[in-house]
Amino acid sequence: MLQIVYRLPFLWIVSLILMLAQATPCQAKMISVELVWNLSQAGWVQIDIKKGDYQLILDTTTRKFPAGSTLQVGWGGWTPVLRVNHEEFQVFSGSVLEVKETNPGSLHVKTPEGIDAVYRGGLQLNWQDGHWRIINQLDSEDYLKGVVPIEMSNEWAKGGVEALKAQAVAARTYLVRQTENGKKMITDSPDIHQAYAGMKVEGEASKAIEATRGEIIVDAKTKQPIDALYSSHSGGYTEDAQNVWGNIDIHNISHPDLYSQGVGGPVNRWRFIVSAPLLGSKFGLGPVRKVTLDKFPSGRVKSVQIEDEFGQNKTVKGRTFVQAFYPFGQPIRKEAFLGSLFEAKDVNTNRELFRKSDSTESFGPLGYSGFSELAKLYQSRQGPLLSKVMSSSLGTSEDPQPFGVFIFEGRGWGHGVGMSQWGAYHMAQLGYKYNEIIAYYYNHISIGQSSL
Repeated sequence: MLQIVYRLPFLWIVSLILMLAQATPCQAKMISVELVWNLSQAGWVQIDIKKGDYQLILDTTTRKFPAGSTLQVGWGGWTPVLRVNHEEFQVFSGSVLEVKETNPGSLHVKTPEGIDAVYRGGLQLNWQDGHWRIINQLDSEDYLKGVVPIEMSNEWAKGGVEALKAQAVAARTYLVRQTENGKKMITDSPDIHQAYAGMKVEGEASKAIEATRGEIIVDAKTKQPIDALYSSHSGGYTEDAQNVWGNIDIHNISHPDLYSQGVGGPVNRWRFIVSAPLLGSKFGLGPVRKVTLDKFPSGRVKSVQIEDEFGQNKTVKGRTFVQAFYPFGQPIRKEAFLGSLFEAKDVNTNRELFRKSDSTESFGPLGYSGFSELAKLYQSRQGPLLSKVMSSSLGTSEDPQPFGVFIFEGRGWGHGVGMSQWGAYHMAQLGYKYNEIIAYYYNHISIGQSSL
């Protein structure tokens, strides 16, 4: 805690330095965002022009494409086809199809699978490996309007607008880093880059983007953009970038984070329960009898050593262990396995009933066929619910099992490197400005101006 106490009194000094380092805002530039989050395997797509004026460019052919126009692209017999304004379908024999913006408007993109999104700027499409590759080309500041409210929330503008500003600066910095040195492309996927969802999520966060227009986080000496990493909730302690990705980064250094304590609802403290057999099966082992954690100074788990009832051992990385139970594509709740900052304990079972103390035979004198009767005995001693638990996500089984459960109690959500979004929100609620939030979570930095 001494580290925190030392940092806080000087936040206003750092804030002053950051403000003095700011320059005159520059003009935003066009960027390209590959839409892979929900559209990576799009076979059929309909694009409707809601407002504005566009051009439809088919290789060397250009035609007007005003509000009210519709384009459908698909395939037939593995051959790409298209239809304009409900005319006859035609084979697409070119390499690139482009809907280019001439007067600012909006593009409505729909698929038969239920994807329904709206984008600023234009779209570029090409047929590739049996699906349509779709790229959104738009102004970099407009892109951020579809990033910040989904990485945080428009609702945070109520009492937490400074957190939205800090997120805008961090997201802009991340964009600059990902598109520097001639790189022009970024994806919309949070699993690859940062989340981008187009116009449908736009709202109060847009004001925070405009208020920080062009601002990025740069190294205090070189003035080059840093890796402005961030995650949802640090669990009360941020992480070294080196411990997550293996590279030393002086801007993303582990330190206690009191602002992420006691906030965040289900991601603040969570608990995941899993049966010993299911735990072992995830890693090619039998029912687990012992779990040993090796941790980083932050408390995050570096590796997990697992021993099963057969005496077999396996060691897996902390992140690999988390991914085995992470609720991909599911709502976040308190009973989910959300991160690598956790403790583990097992609920005692009467294992001595099931194996001989002086033998490698793991299932006792009755052997494997005796599980049913032994399980009934175990159930009578341990209770009907505990003996049937499979996991927090799978619920209970019909039949009890004799090996007990492991309980994992954790804090936070995400990798924990850089800015904690919930911590930033808490700081904003306490009255800190966005540059003070940035100064708290990133080291050896100042605020500069983007080249985008």
